[in-house]
Amino acid sequence: MSRVPDSYRNIAILAHVDAGKTTVSERLLYFSDTIIEMGEVDEGLATMDYLEEEKKRGITIEAGIASYVWKNCKVTFVDTPGHVDFGVEVDFALRAVEGVVLVLSGVNGIESQSLQAWEKIQQNRNISLGLINKLDVAGADYQRVLQQVTTTFAVQPFLMTIPIYADNQLDGVVDVLNQLALYRSMENPRKLVKGEIPEFLSETYLQARKTLLDIASQHSDTVMELYLSGDEIPSSELLAGLQRATLSRQYLPIYCGAALKNVGMRQLMNGINAFLPQPIVTPELEKHMGVVVKIRFYQDMGKIYLVKAFQEWVVNDLEIECIYQVMAESLRETEKALKGSIVAIRSKLPYLIGDFIRQQGVSHRNLTKQYEPLLQARLELKNAEDYDRVNRLLLELAESDPSISVKADSETGAWILFSVGELQLDVFCRRLKTDHQCDLSIGQPRVKYEERLKHHINGITNRLVWNNTEVEIELNFGALQNDRGGEKKAEKENILTTEILDKESETFFALDSAFQQFCQQGVCGYGSIFGLECHLVKFSFSSDKPALPSIYKCFTDALSLHLICSEFELFEPIMRLEVICPEEFCGSVLADLASRNGMVRKLDSDGYNSIISLEIPLESTFGYTTLLRSLTKGRGVFVLTYEKHGQIKTRV
Repeated sequence: MSRVPDSYRNIAILAHVDAGKTTVSERLLYFSDTIIEMGEVDEGLATMDYLEEEKKRGITIEAGIASYVWKNCKVTFVDTPGHVDFGVEVDFALRAVEGVVLVLSGVNGIESQSLQAWEKIQQNRNISLGLINKLDVAGADYQRVLQQVTTTFAVQPFLMTIPIYADNQLDGVVDVLNQLALYRSMENPRKLVKGEIPEFLSETYLQARKTLLDIASQHSDTVMELYLSGDEIPSSELLAGLQRATLSRQYLPIYCGAALKNVGMRQLMNGINAFLPQPIVTPELEKHMGVVVKIRFYQDMGKIYLVKAFQEWVVNDLEIECIYQVMAESLRETEKALKGSIVAIRSKLPYLIGDFIRQQGVSHRNLTKQYEPLLQARLELKNAEDYDRVNRLLLELAESDPSISVKADSETGAWILFSVGELQLDVFCRRLKTDHQCDLSIGQPRVKYEERLKHHINGITNRLVWNNTEVEIELNFGALQNDRGGEKKAEKENILTTEILDKESETFFALDSAFQQFCQQGVCGYGSIFGLECHLVKFSFSSDKPALPSIYKCFTDALSLHLICSEFELFEPIMRLEVICPEEFCGSVLADLASRNGMVRKLDSDGYNSIISLEIPLESTFGYTTLLRSLTKGRGVFVLTYEKHGQIKTRV
């Protein structure tokens, strides 16, 4: 029987696209003897990239969870996607963990998604350490990345390891804490060869060592006394001071290496144990049994909840049918959930993402982040007999990913799928066809525009005589203020108000439902209405209890007849685009962006790459991935994030 680990860690691994994050995850599993052989991302064999679309594209799409044991510490880690379209997976990970490993490319340094990851880390107050990866690649410069960390993240980094190069090849690292050199073994990847610190690195090492002593002495009286007296400082005391400094979030431990070459990974694993905290469960959280952080659907098992446990519980608690440990795509049954652990459960009770689980299975809703749908595509079945299965599947997938929503078109039997980005939409649709064998016709993605009323419209009336019942209404319309474009945000996108009906009544509910449905459809055919206030001024009927269908029809006719397209303006999603490319390609990239109506806000350089920040209409970015590769010979990257909605000057 294996010994129970003395301590636990829950961590997330974050990075910009192509910084080597999943390769790092693979090494954590390999060097801890959790897996026998290493699978490479480029070959589609990485343990944590188990979806077919992940294998084909070489990117992470769904956050993968796995655990390993290193030096009697059990570490559960979440390998997150680097692409902004799958940011919901990063949000889920940071809600579930206490610590973060932020992987930075030694070649490209801090990229736009690295900065967004750091901002999310700060918002969630996770404790972090950094890995400068890919130091085996030509053009890598860890000193430059260190400087970027200082200026961009506004923290003081301190080096725990320094790369060693021999004949322009990365050969090992200097362990600054333990004052020795560690070289990789060419015969056995799991072995290290200890040696003396190379003479040519002595000055760099001494400066890094002095930085450790300076920082630790500020956070440890023992280190301060030994430092001032000139006595030898035990590594354990030095580490304790550095740990306290890291917990202040003003300092960032930095490890150097190359995951692909197996350099620096075991030192990183030591750092995870040393600097990242054990699970923290506050008294406030202990009132709950746990929180649902993610929902997944397995074809042979149905709905599975990923839960962060705030108390220890076993099967049969909370009507739980089974508790699992998660290992990439596999689930392994376990007897109980430990306090602070991340587990998967199958339950008889229905939960939503963000639900706090209480005793007797009662849940308390903890509202999750709202995501801005920017694109839409129409899905139509080729085989009508498959409708119920596909409809259920779409609802399940939307339930497991809050950044995706699905709306059924009751008149045609089709669906409208809304997503936050082009890549997410493409991946989602491909998975429907390949993973779930859905025989669907998928329309071209369209921008989800917003239609907004230009000015107030008062005194709209309508009268309906139907089945011996007369219904008469009068409506006023106005535009709500919202936060897009710098205005004040409305609590609801569209609001029906009145002083003449009880808002809890069946009649008001029918009118509000009709109003919301009308706004979703829009009037111009380009998107939904946003920011519309409808005020019911007059409402009368000739019978004691008018039929709801007559009320519904009178109301919807008034909306359809009097709210016409010429009364509305169209607003389109404006995106913040950041392009990083070698300086030699900057001119051609800028010329192309100008042709796409991009407005450059900032143009910078780190000495190697040009960094272009601009605003651009979302519709102008379709197909940009392929084009940027062509313009930069495959060396350009970009990140696209939603900025605001802006008015379209000409009719689309």
